[in-house]
Amino acid sequence: MSALVRARRTARVEAQAKLNLFLRILAREPGGYHQLETLFQRIALADSVTVGTGGAGRSLDCTGADTGPVERNLAWRAAVAFAAAAGGPTNFQIEIVKRIPVGGGLGGGSADAAAVLRALNALAVQPLDATTLAAIAFSLGADVPYLLSMHSLALGSGRGERLFPLEALPARQVLLAVPPFGVSSADAFGWFAEQKSSRHSGTRATLPVGRKLEWRMIAALAANDLEGVVTSHHPEIGALHDALRTSGALLAQMTGSGSTVFGVFDGTGATVTSLAGEIQRAGARLITTSTVETVAVVELT
Repeated sequence: MSALVRARRTARVEAQAKLNLFLRILAREPGGYHQLETLFQRIALADSVTVGTGGAGRSLDCTGADTGPVERNLAWRAAVAFAAAAGGPTNFQIEIVKRIPVGGGLGGGSADAAAVLRALNALAVQPLDATTLAAIAFSLGADVPYLLSMHSLALGSGRGERLFPLEALPARQVLLAVPPFGVSSADAFGWFAEQKSSRHSGTRATLPVGRKLEWRMIAALAANDLEGVVTSHHPEIGALHDALRTSGALLAQMTGSGSTVFGVFDGTGATVTSLAGEIQRAGARLITTSTVETVAVVELT
């Protein structure tokens, strides 16, 4: 019996975005990819993904943002890859309500792809094994394996696909400053390679062994090796970083390859109203969210 036979069932999951609490770029592989070390953290901001397997044909309906041609959409590609690995039949229906900014370094497309894989596997009569799912995830992008996992906090290495889960940090308020432009990973890594620098930003990506992690400990490690070179092309990112830092953020930096800049606030957090005007003057919009201690589960209906 094939893995997609269970008819007239749907699965829904909140595809949570991610932050890179630190991002260190290491050696460049012969194929052009960079090795890296990063600390992944899930946040509450999420796209809503609903997947069904009981209808006719294949479809993807995405509202809330323009995500480009269907065939290039990571959620679509995830479903196609899952169907191929499962051996058919190939019908699926995907609905996505976008809330995660597109091209902002928050992993929105990767989160959607991971959510589709989790949903299809939950619907399957014969689910795919974890190794096969992980291989599909990595074929789609470096962030997808983490976003497929059930870890709210994890250290990633390799291209990000090798994961070491960590005990969750307490939830904290997060403010996202989102410029009106995105930055492609290819551009950011290309700019980084062009500078031909043997130095990174100073990220000390060594977590203390045997000690419970704390936010102030993470803040001492925090840096993003891509931020400097991306800021040289988009100075607005530096202005947003400064605005969040001076507002009292425990940790403020760009996430991923940009363009979103985030601030993590300890204790009572930031006064959003006072910060909003400064963020808007920099041409960005402000999103209030939080880190999370657990990963959203798949709900079957």
